[in-house]
Amino acid sequence: MRKATIIFLTTLYILGATEAYQLLKLPFLFEHYKTHQKFNQQLTFSKFIDIHYFTTATYDSDYQQDMQLPFKTSNRTVSLLNFDSYFIAKLFIEPIVFFTSQKKHPLYNDRDYASNKLDNIFQPPRA
Repeated sequence: MRKATIIFLTTLYILGATEAYQLLKLPFLFEHYKTHQKFNQQLTFSKFIDIHYFTTATYDSDYQQDMQLPFKTSNRTVSLLNFDSYFIAKLFIEPIVFFTSQKKHPLYNDRDYASNKLDNIFQPPRA
């Protein structure tokens, strides 16, 4: 009983957290292939896969059925197993310095501030 519960919970997690739930659509893939084969007897399964997965999407009469095939669309907005950012090379841009200046430019003129004139008033006590 415990082993069956573990298998059930693992299967439930895999189907919910990954794209493995798309495998449940495989019967619809074979049914759609049989529908296409009724119209074209020469159509092989590999040609069917090529038409539906590797060529550009055509908006024909069975477009809605084509989008229900496995791995054609995804309901996931955020992937829990997204490792793309770890393998993409980071681009570091260094600023270009055209010239350097040794002259210091004061931001304010400190001669006119009152705190500079208080030096002669506040002095340490003398003995």
